Amino acid sequence: MKMKKLLLIITAIVLCFPSVADNFPLKKEKRSFLKKDDGGEKCFNESTHIINLGAGFGSRSYHSIYLGGSYRYGRTPALSLTYEQAYPKKLGPGYLGIGAYFGYQGEYYKYDYTYWKAGNYNTYYYNHNWSYYMVAARGAYHWDVLNAHNAEVYAGVIVGLRFSIHNYNTNDPDSNDPYSYSTGLVYPAYSAFAGARWYFAKNFGLFAEVGYGISYLTGGFSIKF
Repeated sequence: MKMKKLLLIITAIVLCFPSVADNFPLKKEKRSFLKKDDGGEKCFNESTHIINLGAGFGSRSYHSIYLGGSYRYGRTPALSLTYEQAYPKKLGPGYLGIGAYFGYQGEYYKYDYTYWKAGNYNTYYYNHNWSYYMVAARGAYHWDVLNAHNAEVYAGVIVGLRFSIHNYNTNDPDSNDPYSYSTGLVYPAYSAFAGARWYFAKNFGLFAEVGYGISYLTGGFSIKF
C-alpha cells in the first residue's frame, strides 16, 4: 500500500515538472539572454545627432607669394564646425544624414619700409588681411555594410556660399591708396566628400574627411548626442 502511494506521488511530480520548470527564475534569465539578437548595433542610425569640430590641411594659399624680405605672411588654421542628424526613416541600404557646415580661415601680409623724409628716416607699413567664410548645407549617406557599433565610412555632398572679405590699411601719408578700405565677395561653393569616423568612447570620436570645404583634408573630434 505504501509502495502504491509512493508511485502515485512520483508520477504526479513527473507530470507537473514542465510547468514548474517554466516558472523557475533561472529558466527566465536564460531565455532573455538568448533572445538578445538585434542584427548588430550601428553607430549611425535614425536617432543620431552629431557635431564635428575640425581643423583643415591643404587649404588654398592665395597670397603666399608675398614671402621674404620686408614682407611678412601668415594664415590661420582652416577651422570648421558641422552639424548632422539622421533622416528619421531609413533610405535604401543605409541612413541619410543632413545638416549644416561652417568654415573659416584668415590670411594676412604686412610690408614694412623706411625712407628719408623731413630730415628723418621714417618707417611705414601697409597691411592686408583676408577672411574666408563658408556657409553650406551638407548631406552624407551612411551605408549599413560600412556602419559598425563604433566606426563607420560615409560619403556626401556640400553646397553653399563662400564669403571673402579684404581689409587694407597703411600709415604712409604719401601713399596713393586711401588709408584703409574694406571689400567683400560672395560666390557659390560646392564639393563632394568622403569620410570615416571612429568612436573611442560611447559619444566621443575622431573623424577625417577628404573633399574641399574650407580645406582639402579635415580631421577632428565628433560628439554624438
